[in-house]
Amino acid sequence: MISKIKKNQQVMVPIHIKITEEMRDLLTQVAKSHGFPRIQGLIRLYIRRGLDAENVGYSLAKDSRFIEKLKRQGVSDEVIFEAIEETANEPEAKANDTAKP
Repeated sequence: MISKIKKNQQVMVPIHIKITEEMRDLLTQVAKSHGFPRIQGLIRLYIRRGLDAENVGYSLAKDSRFIEKLKRQGVSDEVIFEAIEETANEPEAKANDTAKP
């Protein structure tokens, strides 16, 4: 049976990386504190934020699947879009911080 991909649905592809046990333990701890049931969600968030910061044409604002998951967990639109805006402005803030003596 061939599955159809919905218009807004993104195709997920698996990747494999090796990390230290210490990193895994820290990721597990941070994931739980942010309400992620597993570390994969936190890792995807970190990758999204990194791509957004690198300004390679990716923006959290365009990730409808991620935003919908946040909404289902009770995160308000206001908080979501405030975080997106704050994240989008981070590279500028870092550049300004490094210019200070």
